[in-house]
Amino acid sequence: MWRSKALVLFASALLVAGTPLACKRKSTTKVAEREKQAAGKKVLYWYDPMKPEVHFDHPGKSPFMDMELVPKYAEAGPAPAVAASAEKKVLYWYDPMKPEVHFDHPGKSPFMDMELVPKYAEAGPVAGAGAAPPGFSVVRIPLERRQEIGVTTAKVELRTVGGAFETNGVVAEDEGRVHAVNAKFSGYIERLYVDRTGQPVRRGQPLLTVYSPDLVATERELLLALENTRRLASGSPQAASDAAALLSATRQRLRLWDIPGSEIERIEKSGEVSRTLTLSSPVSGVVLKKDALPGLAITAGMPLYTIADLSTVWVLADVYQSEMAMVAPGADVEIAASFLPGETFRGRVDFVYPTLSEETRTVKVRVIIPNPKGLLKPGMFVRVSLSGRGSETLAVPRSALIQTGERQIAFVEQSAGVYAPREVKTGIQGKDFVEVLAGLSEGETVVTSANFLIDSESRIGAIGAAPAGAAGQPAQSLGQPTPGGPPR
Repeated sequence: MWRSKALVLFASALLVAGTPLACKRKSTTKVAEREKQAAGKKVLYWYDPMKPEVHFDHPGKSPFMDMELVPKYAEAGPAPAVAASAEKKVLYWYDPMKPEVHFDHPGKSPFMDMELVPKYAEAGPVAGAGAAPPGFSVVRIPLERRQEIGVTTAKVELRTVGGAFETNGVVAEDEGRVHAVNAKFSGYIERLYVDRTGQPVRRGQPLLTVYSPDLVATERELLLALENTRRLASGSPQAASDAAALLSATRQRLRLWDIPGSEIERIEKSGEVSRTLTLSSPVSGVVLKKDALPGLAITAGMPLYTIADLSTVWVLADVYQSEMAMVAPGADVEIAASFLPGETFRGRVDFVYPTLSEETRTVKVRVIIPNPKGLLKPGMFVRVSLSGRGSETLAVPRSALIQTGERQIAFVEQSAGVYAPREVKTGIQGKDFVEVLAGLSEGETVVTSANFLIDSESRIGAIGAAPAGAAGQPAQSLGQPTPGGPPR
């Protein structure tokens, strides 16, 4: 009896002890199966799942989070893009900031704190790439890399290029409405009626009085010639004719000195010589310059005042030579100024100057603006809106073109992630779009942003690369992983 009870107790003990053993064996089996599955796979690197962009060359704890690093295995069957990269031969490594310096192994750049980038040798040129311009190569960019650098594209299509555009201008006086006031005889200024620059004047308004010994002597000659004519009127015909000719010559001399006819008549009627002469303004306007001073000795032709009529002014606008095709005389113009909110002035293009400023590379355009209220004053800066001539033509966004100095380059998307450089000839340049004369066809897709980075990679790919037949330079891959494990 006691033997049966002992056997039962022993069996129960074995059953209880075998439960954790079985669980342990089951867990060990799962780990073995996982290790078996990972067997034969190469670990590329370890990473923290919370910061997968940071790679480590050995397992352990994450320095960022309290968690184990996760291995990244090389897939047995790589994706086509990765497989294609693996088959390529690495020619050298380089620093993207100094692409002319080459290295024979991966690692950190000695110039910048960044990883060296591999330069691959292509087995053959990209199909359909066409002939690349000298110094450029076709560029391949993986999808994730395109998203990182922000590549955007646009279609080559028919658009209206040109038309209205804006520029800056300066208000100036109308040269045809500027007058100089001077005396045609020598003398001395005795009194000024207009004695300040900027003072408005009316036509016929007195400006100053002048004493001139020559003028006084001529007035006396006039009185003597008049008396002589009266005395000889009853004499011989020849003497009367000579006296009349002398009187006419004296009157003519006074007229040539701009002495008004009313003043000549007054002298003849009164028989009195005027010591001074008053000069009046020939036009209505504003005094731009005053050279006259009380007591100043003047000579014939000496400028005394400069007066401008500002009821109509000029606006001299600067137009870039690339916009000249859109400007023509007669075009409508609208003027606005920040210091005159709500005020706009309308005019027209009167003249396009025939010379180009070497300093600003612009051409002056003259615009005539009515200014009845005198709000626009010479020297003011204004904003000019010109209704230029536009035309419908094949065009691309301005951002799609890269100026190299010798040529203009656009990158055409041949297929997903494949960008080929293309030399482009352009015409009219509008505000947002540029006319395409040659190099691109309607419907093609061009890169409009991140193209300067693509341009750099294209030039790097062409450095030291031998020509690859008629199809152009080999393709440069942007953003491919660095082979060979951690940097040395």
